[in-house]
Amino acid sequence: MTSSAKSQKRSKLPFDPVSTDYKVLNNGEPILLSPADAEHILLNHNEDNRPISSTQVSKIKKGILNNFRKDGQPITFNTAGNLTEKQHTLSAISGLSRDLRFPFLIAVGVEPDCFSTTVPAKSRTPKDEVQRKDPSCSATEYSTLAAIAARQSQKITCNNAVELWNLWMLRIRAGIASCDSFWDSTKGQVFTQIKGTVHAFASIGHLDYKDSQIRMLLDQISDHLDDKCIGTPLAESLYEFFRENTGDGDYGHNKAKEKFLFRTLCVGLDKILENEDGDIKIGLTLNDEDKEKMLLSDVDETETYKRYTTMNPMTKR
Repeated sequence: MTSSAKSQKRSKLPFDPVSTDYKVLNNGEPILLSPADAEHILLNHNEDNRPISSTQVSKIKKGILNNFRKDGQPITFNTAGNLTEKQHTLSAISGLSRDLRFPFLIAVGVEPDCFSTTVPAKSRTPKDEVQRKDPSCSATEYSTLAAIAARQSQKITCNNAVELWNLWMLRIRAGIASCDSFWDSTKGQVFTQIKGTVHAFASIGHLDYKDSQIRMLLDQISDHLDDKCIGTPLAESLYEFFRENTGDGDYGHNKAKEKFLFRTLCVGLDKILENEDGDIKIGLTLNDEDKEKMLLSDVDETETYKRYTTMNPMTKR
């Protein structure tokens, strides 16, 4: 391409994307770009980039329409004038009303192959977002939030993590406190790989005003595991049912164990509500032919399980 042709391409933009000098344009002040500018960049200055994800563009477009965020991340061009960052954002903007304008920091002179040789930045996680907004949120508390979301079929993302934390924070802290004596008495040797599930169960139970009954259930399980104490039929049958079915079989992995334990504890709570002394067996069985049906049908119909997979501090139901 001749220098005059390059100049003609660049003349349609309010800045020159080609530079051998590494710098931020406009003395570091934002430059307003229109959807037409975004389209022009994508058509003429995007010859050395990764494929565009339409799903990502759609997500960004929804976010922009809701509230355009000044995230501090610049649009960047390499020394040949090709776009290296923000192509998905520009793709989203290119489809918006032509009279809109968006402020962007713009950097030029980026080395063409820098992304092949530079260690990429650590991806931001939902946990990072929560702890950025609330540094007091501990790893244990966040894992409990994640366990609650998993049991209620919610996906935690960077967009909703803080909102979910604010919603559940008080209940989570109360639920974790309810489990402290159980971890102490069992010396951290029981359910430790899936501790967040026990905390999640107790947190939701606290919301359901069943804190004392959950403490009873956990106390009975810890007594069953203590040689000096006499266990109850409920604790013995619950623990043995869990242990026998979470070995190397279908429920041996942590994700499956989490679901299995949560369902079992919910049924255990139903039984405690029926008989606080635990003089009752868990009443769960699994056969080789129909393990999945047992867990996905019978347990799904129990009152506690139905509530605990849907209720939250906003609805309490």
